Amino acid sequence: MNEFQRDALINKIVDIGKIDRNIFFLSADFGAPALDRLRAELPDQFLHLGISEQNLINVAIGLALKGKTVFTYAMAPFISLRCAEQHKIAAMMHLNIVNIIAGIGLGYANAGPTHYATEDLSVALKTIGSSVYTIADSQMASDFADHICRNPKFCFVRLDRDVLPIIGPRAEIGEGYRIIHQPRDVTVITHGYCINIANKAILDSGLSDQIGLIDLFQCKPIPAGLVEKIKDSSRVVIVDEQIKSASLASQLAPALFSSNYGFNLKLACLEERFMFENVGRANLVKIGGITEQEILKLCLD
Repeated sequence: MNEFQRDALINKIVDIGKIDRNIFFLSADFGAPALDRLRAELPDQFLHLGISEQNLINVAIGLALKGKTVFTYAMAPFISLRCAEQHKIAAMMHLNIVNIIAGIGLGYANAGPTHYATEDLSVALKTIGSSVYTIADSQMASDFADHICRNPKFCFVRLDRDVLPIIGPRAEIGEGYRIIHQPRDVTVITHGYCINIANKAILDSGLSDQIGLIDLFQCKPIPAGLVEKIKDSSRVVIVDEQIKSASLASQLAPALFSSNYGFNLKLACLEERFMFENVGRANLVKIGGITEQEILKLCLD
């Protein structure tokens, strides 16, 4: 059954945390059904830190230094940009801290640029030593929690606030990407919410036999084999719900350009500006330049 990504991830952490008492979960001023379960069933492994995200990461560092695997959980713009220096220190010490960035892109709240996270990916990518995951659905969220509890490391996992449909095959978390439509002469690479926009564009156009689609749910480090997988694609279209300088393209472009395969890169991302419009996510991404029509245009023109 599909559900909120946060609930699928947290419920799996609760299940594993009952066995592994070294797992700790730290939350800012948040609420969720699964969080209520965690608080009730693992009271000695849960800490509520309130609206103090920088302090939350500081506490996580202390626990991790004592050998704990720590999950931190807060709203995307605050746990990313506000805590950049703390993340740097945690990564420097190679601590087992999993930072849950909740409500990425334009998805957290219809409340203007303070609550939109259109640059959160840049903080995660630019933190030396980090691994970065962007979750597409609740099944992937549960599988990721299972994987990271057994293979803990410093990383960021970016969650959508909405319930997104489960599309494509079940992801193998260790592989870092999954094929939604087989790579073709034109291949779209994206992740998270934009998987749904790109997939709908391809299916509605009837071009799934001409346009490939890859869900790059691990964008750092770039998965081994990804470039070889798309080597026969003359054009690669990268779609991301971030501003250009903070987008998936900023991570992928160097690897693709250095491959000597001569990829022609196209990018659909948000305009580089603060978005003050409060018109809902579906309209915001269109205003920002991410539409089915634009994706198809980049694929075919």
